[in-house]
Amino acid sequence: MDNPIIIALIIIAIVAIVIGLMLSGSGSTTGLTAISGQDLELFKKTKDRGLVKVLQMVMFFLLITALLLSMVYVFIY
Repeated sequence: MDNPIIIALIIIAIVAIVIGLMLSGSGSTTGLTAISGQDLELFKKTKDRGLVKVLQMVMFFLLITALLLSMVYVFIY
């Protein structure tokens, strides 16, 4: 498990779960729906401002990064 891609994916997963739990109380949905992207509306005008909007954007970019790292891992190893 000394592969840096695996370590980065584990760290991203832990951070995504923490952010998902922080976002679970905001919006009309409950639980970790932010992880699956169901509550993420980056290009729609919403009333989310400040920390909630920043956390939604961070979650979005973390999951895109995790997807890209997973694809790199599959193609390299």
